[in-house]
Amino acid sequence: MSASLVVVLMALAMIVAVVGHLIKIRGVVVAGLALLFVATFAMVVGGFGAWRDSPGPAPDPLRGDDRRLPPNESIGDARRQQQQRRDGQR
Repeated sequence: MSASLVVVLMALAMIVAVVGHLIKIRGVVVAGLALLFVATFAMVVGGFGAWRDSPGPAPDPLRGDDRRLPPNESIGDARRQQQQRRDGQR
């Protein structure tokens, strides 16, 4: 889910909740708050997915850190390979 879609969903949820308060219909307020929780959940899931598929940390030459991921490999890929190596050793 893209970030812009999450922001639009959150804005829509806030508008629905405020309109529900203004017209004093509890069901509309609940629907707005439910949409807000769904958008928040989508934001957390999307953030985790982006973190998992992001490239590894940049090397720090001041610490002598020359670790590098192979080209086109993400942190998630590296972790899966590391887990597979551990499982193979058992």
